Amino acid sequence: MPDRPVKDVIEARVKMLEEHLRAENAHDVDGIMETFSHSAKFTLNGNTYEGHNLIRVAHERFGFSEGGSFSDLRVEEHRRYTSDNAIILEQSVSGKHTGNWGGIEATGRAVNLSICTIYTFDADDKLVGENVYFDGALLLNQLGALS
Repeated sequence: MPDRPVKDVIEARVKMLEEHLRAENAHDVDGIMETFSHSAKFTLNGNTYEGHNLIRVAHERFGFSEGGSFSDLRVEEHRRYTSDNAIILEQSVSGKHTGNWGGIEATGRAVNLSICTIYTFDADDKLVGENVYFDGALLLNQLGALS
């Protein structure tokens, strides 16, 4: 924990997270990357990407830029849990399946998933971890791959 009052640490981290979410919804990958520390890890349902290059590629391929698996992505926060160690969000992500996702060609179908994300930070209040969890079977069902 940095040598600052806990209240100040939490406020700085909330501000960084809000910038991260703003950049995601603006599909601003450069802005997303500015919120990550250089030693960051991004985990999406157990698949971990380490370092800026891989984190950037993962966000681009998901759809936070042109040509990803999903378009028109929108992340919406429903509940926030804040501590001096992490911020946990209950969110939903919605969009349209317009590119290949895990071997499934674009279906044009709308998707809407409940997700839980755990954000952790370094001493400079940059994201050092973004761990995203969602029901993969629900996504496959929405894509028409499960019946």
